Amino acid sequence: MMTSSRHLRVAVIGCLLAAGTTLGAAPSPKRRRGEDDSKKTKLPHHSFTTPLEYRSLLDDWVVSGSSLFERDRLLIYPGVPGLAGFAWNKWSMLTNNFEVIFQVRFSGEKDVSKTPDDQSFSFWYIHENMTAVYNETAVIKAESWSAGMQQQGFTFAGGRAKFDGFGTMFSTSGASRKPTMAFIANDGSKELDFKRDVPSVNAKDIDFRNTLNPATVKIRVKPDSIEGFLKQSPSLAWNECFKITPTTPVRAGGFMGFTAWSGSGQVPDLVSITEVEVNNFDDTSIGEEMQDVSAQIQNAYREMLTDEHRHFLDQKSQTEHLSRLVSMLQEHIDTTKPAEEKLIQQVQVLTGRLHKLGEQCRELKQETHLLLGEPHATHNNHAAGVKAMREEIVGLRRIFVKDSATARQKLDSVSKNIQEVKTRQASQSGGGAEKLLQIAKQTETLEKTVWKRGSQMTWMMLILLLAIGGIGFLMWNRMYYYEKKHFI
Repeated sequence: MMTSSRHLRVAVIGCLLAAGTTLGAAPSPKRRRGEDDSKKTKLPHHSFTTPLEYRSLLDDWVVSGSSLFERDRLLIYPGVPGLAGFAWNKWSMLTNNFEVIFQVRFSGEKDVSKTPDDQSFSFWYIHENMTAVYNETAVIKAESWSAGMQQQGFTFAGGRAKFDGFGTMFSTSGASRKPTMAFIANDGSKELDFKRDVPSVNAKDIDFRNTLNPATVKIRVKPDSIEGFLKQSPSLAWNECFKITPTTPVRAGGFMGFTAWSGSGQVPDLVSITEVEVNNFDDTSIGEEMQDVSAQIQNAYREMLTDEHRHFLDQKSQTEHLSRLVSMLQEHIDTTKPAEEKLIQQVQVLTGRLHKLGEQCRELKQETHLLLGEPHATHNNHAAGVKAMREEIVGLRRIFVKDSATARQKLDSVSKNIQEVKTRQASQSGGGAEKLLQIAKQTETLEKTVWKRGSQMTWMMLILLLAIGGIGFLMWNRMYYYEKKHFI
């Protein structure tokens, strides 16, 4: 959840910053060097960097075969032949003006001739959702992984042999066995073959293997051009490997991913990716689906980006646009508030656990000092401390043995007393019966006494009631007499 929340903030802030650029006057027609970098927006659901959190990454990526998300890298395939690497993003890219920068490491034999000539690693941008058509279960159930891949058409360097899109392939094939970086493209009308089509005519010889730091690759895509660059270290300059002008403009809506084949026969390289950064340069496109916000926010932002009147000339238009931004941001805050509150509670729980762990560590440290002595004590060393601790343990064992013997004696004494009480009760069982009979007689006498006293109280109550009634009658008779004498 933390990574998802971070991606959400990046997406919303990037959206607001991109929308904020529309509040000024119309842009100058002059183009300055580096102007593209000032308006690029990172696509968080297509990017990742170390340390990796595989739980959140698996929401955006599908990995299969020998590929695996680890803490410090995305392992494409280890140095084992006959393995296929598969890592594809689930979401389409809603832009045709973007940049992909990734760091990849190839580690293997120094002599390239000792590695398989059919091993390869590729980056793809294809107009087909590979995560939807790839059936991992069928591959697992097949006779072998290679056979399962062939049944689904994944016969070209771990990817589809027939596709609509383009890619960049790294391989050591060919007669010279030199490492090459090549541009690969297909319009979906033909099936590519590794032995026939690799290396391509535009392949560039460049050594990307066994570099001190991971090699950095940059693929810059525009509607009318595709460029590829590589540098062996971050401090070195970019080497242009290809620049292609496609016959038809690059379309938005494609899916990006990585595939690989470790080759056969010899020990291949170990290939891994440590970082992927995807940036959108089209300020009229959202770049990617905003998975962590509502459709209403997403549509509102898309409308603001594609509004033909997004360059404003008066304050009224700017105010209306800002009001829409404020409403979108407020809805985003209301939507994410429960998740933020839950996150705060989890942080508080973790803080309490860390505090408790700190107290336990301090207690353990104090106990260790008591057992082994203070670290600054000159007369103590490790051997002496261990010897003293051993002696104390032996002393504790003696105490426990002694206390155990004492406790055993007390238990025997208690058991003996209980047995004597049981015997005494058994011998006095006749006297107990006489006492019960005497108690029964006393109970019967008590019942009779209570019954007699109850009868007496009843009669006394009746006599009292009759007396009260008689007195009342006499008083009424006297009052009637006086009334009759004086008033009648």
